[in-house]
Amino acid sequence: MSSVLILDIVLLATFGLAALLLAGLVAVAWHAGLSRMRLASVDLLALRLFPVAGALVFAVTVVLPAFLSYEPHQDREAAGVLLLILAAFALLTLGHGIWRGSRAWAAARSLLKECGPAKRWVVENGHSVQVIDAAEPIIGVIGGWRPQVVTTECIISACSRDEFRQVVAHEAAHVSARDNLKLLLLLACPDALAWTTLGAALSERWRREAEFAADERATGDDPQKRVELAAALIKVARLLDTGFRARHALTMPVALDDVEGRVRQLLAPAPTVSATISRALALLVLLMPVGALPLYALVHELIETLVRSGRY
Repeated sequence: MSSVLILDIVLLATFGLAALLLAGLVAVAWHAGLSRMRLASVDLLALRLFPVAGALVFAVTVVLPAFLSYEPHQDREAAGVLLLILAAFALLTLGHGIWRGSRAWAAARSLLKECGPAKRWVVENGHSVQVIDAAEPIIGVIGGWRPQVVTTECIISACSRDEFRQVVAHEAAHVSARDNLKLLLLLACPDALAWTTLGAALSERWRREAEFAADERATGDDPQKRVELAAALIKVARLLDTGFRARHALTMPVALDDVEGRVRQLLAPAPTVSATISRALALLVLLMPVGALPLYALVHELIETLVRSGRY
């Protein structure tokens, strides 16, 4: 194999191995106590994306410069079996992640097409809502890159004007936080956690905390707004089909995630959870390239061991 091809395989293999090891680290930390703690949505997002983000930074900023600095220039070198297996594993996780993301994206586009053209538009506090004719009650943010707030007439009729205004404010909070784009990243995250119940649990916990955060941004400290949003959640939850989210993954419906807990939080606010884990993980990832500088020779030795492993 040429040196360029070997480098590509090495980067894929080390990415796959690092992502697998970091996923194991997340799993250990989760079962050791994180699962019993209430975490901010940004912390849950960071935990879920950490294996892939950490592995990508490790491969690009540690493995690549170490390989280029210490690898002797030669035209041909054979790759070992273990290296090829790890590279194939990385390709499998990447391909499956791209497939999941594409599927969710296509489902969101299909849903928007099924909704058809807007019957009318409603503007509440500067936020536009597309009102459609549909047999199924809908209220939520649909789409990833350019999300739209979509609802049906029956949702508007079920709420008072002030209650509906708070529903729109809640959905606008999702849009401003780019929650649907974050959801797409969670759905497409290319690592082994995507094949486990832990990956699904982290995504579900993130959705729940994202709803709490959107409620908080929509109402602030205004008790009247909190009561109005709580009343709207109860009314809308009675209308929505609980299977809606299962059929349309890339959506943030207003009243499907822990409605009871959110109503209690709105009516009797508890202290908000501050983000701590995400900052620590971000610092760790950013310091990784600097900390690895004096270890390039050791990293290259480990790469060579990996390349030779299982080679005939």
